[in-house]
Amino acid sequence: MIKFGTIFSVLLCIGLLACEKNEDIHIQPITDNIYYKVDGRSVCTGNPEQIELDINNDGILDYLTFTVLYADEDGDHLYFGIKPIGNNMIKSSPPNENYYLDMGFIQSETFLDLINCDLKKDQIWTSGRNTLVLRHSESNCSIWYEGNLQYETEEIVAIKHSNDQASHYGWLRFKFEKNKECVTLIDYAFNLEPEEPIKAGQKN
Repeated sequence: MIKFGTIFSVLLCIGLLACEKNEDIHIQPITDNIYYKVDGRSVCTGNPEQIELDINNDGILDYLTFTVLYADEDGDHLYFGIKPIGNNMIKSSPPNENYYLDMGFIQSETFLDLINCDLKKDQIWTSGRNTLVLRHSESNCSIWYEGNLQYETEEIVAIKHSNDQASHYGWLRFKFEKNKECVTLIDYAFNLEPEEPIKAGQKN
């Protein structure tokens, strides 16, 4: 007859081996209670219209895009960005005093990576204005870009939506077109369960 202590020892050894191999013993399930919506609206330079996003359709503005043209001795700098409203937040790099209004750059998420409270090095959750993409037109006539959207690929950014004093993790997917100088909000989603994670790009 196998003793309880022997069984416990075997299970303990298996657990330690899994940890040594950096394997997860327990994988947290992701709820399928996801709100997903296709958007398609764009914000372009020279157009005063911005994207007003009411992410949960409760009549309250949650996120607002903006464009700002800032000039200094080096030339013109065109910022496309997003501002969380109220207690809503977005994942960004820390504020940088070298940029207009000390704005940081919004961080991109790897497709299907987990979005939750965790942050990598040099990342913050913030309710401040932050940059999606920045176009520099320098006095020597050179043009160059900064930000993850500069490559004209679809990029997913993490959000923390505040609703009824609870946080809901979600994502927004953007794309930038240099020839039109337009940023498009392709689609977005968030977890309807408070404080529960969501995968970047998860739709259901």
